[in-house]
Amino acid sequence: MTPDWPGDIHPVAVAFWFEPVTAQTVSPLTRQTLALERDGARWVAEVTVELSGTQAARFGAWLAGCRGPVAAFRVPLWLHEGAAGSLQSMDAYAAAIGVTRFSDGTDFDDGAGFIEGAGQPHITGGVAARLAVAGFAPWTDSVLKTGGAVAVPPGSVHLLVEAGRTDIDGRMIVTVRPKLRTPVGRAPLPTEGLALRMRLAGDDAGRGLTRPPVRTRWTLNLVEDLP
Repeated sequence: MTPDWPGDIHPVAVAFWFEPVTAQTVSPLTRQTLALERDGARWVAEVTVELSGTQAARFGAWLAGCRGPVAAFRVPLWLHEGAAGSLQSMDAYAAAIGVTRFSDGTDFDDGAGFIEGAGQPHITGGVAARLAVAGFAPWTDSVLKTGGAVAVPPGSVHLLVEAGRTDIDGRMIVTVRPKLRTPVGRAPLPTEGLALRMRLAGDDAGRGLTRPPVRTRWTLNLVEDLP
């Protein structure tokens, strides 16, 4: 079994992007284009690594162990260092406003409703491009932000392309890409240390360019390992 990407090997350049699958038809008369999305969207990456000495030798051996595209391994999502939002929980919000927990933060009932929600951020379910999350502070539009990412299920990463405002119970529906390949139920909401299962795209990935004194550069093309 090939180990994950070596933790102490850092690329000098990375291109990491979401690649949709589309079918297009163009009218021969008007040149109008109809584009339809198909299943099979995936993450792809181009990673440049430059090493010397024992690190270069060890990384070359790791590449050989991958056997081209045969073995899958986890790769850090270098685009994201963590959550783009505050991730403020309902528990933290309730503690901040006091035990009365009125929806406007006051200590008397002036017509505002009670906040019944509680808990920490988590996923309650999801299907296709929609993911339901809960456990956040109520009436807040910054707990998750567009451009963030979540890992669900483990080994798969999804970009948040639309995030809105939580309701009074700290719930929200977010839109993700790529779409979920299978429905998900209640699960944690991982936003830190995200990693993808990927493969080398070709048989010649181990081909590195070496410049004296023994400094080697590899340019690797990676594709997501789809289940």
